[in-house]
Formats: sequence, C-alpha cells, structure tokens
Amino acid sequence: MGLIGSLIALGAAIVFAVVAIATLWGGWQAIQRELLRGFVSTNPSIGERIWSILLTVLPLIGATLLGLLAAWRIAQVAFGLG
Repeated sequence: MGLIGSLIALGAAIVFAVVAIATLWGGWQAIQRELLRGFVSTNPSIGERIWSILLTVLPLIGATLLGLLAAWRIAQVAFGLG
C-alpha cells in the first residue's frame, strides 16, 4: 500500500508541476497576444501600462510558484522525505 500511495503522490506532484508550467506559459502567451496588442489599439499612458503588466505578471508568478512548491512538497512526501 505504501508503494501505491507513493506512486499516486508522485503522479500528483508531476501534475502540479505541469499545471504550474502551463499557467506560466499561458500567461506569457496572453501577455504577448492580448495585453501588448491592446496597448497599440488603446494607447494607454505609461503608468497604466506598468500597472497592467504588473497586475498580470505578479498573479501569474504567484500561481506558478505555489504550484511548483506544492509539487516539490508532494514529491518529498512521495519519497519519504517529509
């Protein structure tokens, strides 16, 4: 049973890591394809541009880090380190 539990935990860790990386990749694609193109069409001020980028990038980085930290912690549990 311990081996099966470790395999399930390891699978969950991999899934968390993949979701975290997909979140970062999807956010980067959204910034390139939507946010930066929106700057061309609406021509916001520099302050609005900075706030838009920060309020998009910071949550993406936070979600990615939380996903990777969860993956790391679950992998530690799977290998009996924590």
